[in-house]
Amino acid sequence: MGTSKNVASPDTPPWKMALAVLGRPEVPVSRQNREIWRSVQAERGPEAADDFSQPVLATACRLAAESSDVRISLHTFEEHLADQNKGGFAVEIAKRALVRAVHAQQGAEGFARELFAEATSYYASRDLPSFVGASDRVKTTSAAIALKSSLKETTRSIVSSAGVPAVDPDGWAKYVGGVFRKLKGTR
Repeated sequence: MGTSKNVASPDTPPWKMALAVLGRPEVPVSRQNREIWRSVQAERGPEAADDFSQPVLATACRLAAESSDVRISLHTFEEHLADQNKGGFAVEIAKRALVRAVHAQQGAEGFARELFAEATSYYASRDLPSFVGASDRVKTTSAAIALKSSLKETTRSIVSSAGVPAVDPDGWAKYVGGVFRKLKGTR
């Protein structure tokens, strides 16, 4: 049986504010979400947006827009990844987002929403478990799960406000840049 381990966010200046607000009931979910994405960008710089701007993710977005069969779309995407020799964090999350979007028939918009919602969930999950029950933080595991769900929903809403994603590589990259600005709370 496999196990998973949460690797905490680094205890570095870029993550200080996100770690200070995450799991605090008095801090609005929108602020917690914004601080997570500001920290991601501060830690990784342009590389963060570049990871999500990869042309292979534009391909996944196009498949979500065009396909109604989860198995075929995932298989096609995985073949494309193998041909391009691509992998990594955003690619793994894109697989999940593609499956969810095609299954729910949400198209390109659904793919983009799920891509960034899953990334938000990942970043929150690195630290949220260690805050459960701590003073001035979420009191229970159920509350932490509810917070993570709210963070994902907040992300979906923000991504929706970015408009319809383009499915060509250049348009996708531009779209992702706009999403990152919105997630960080900047124009």
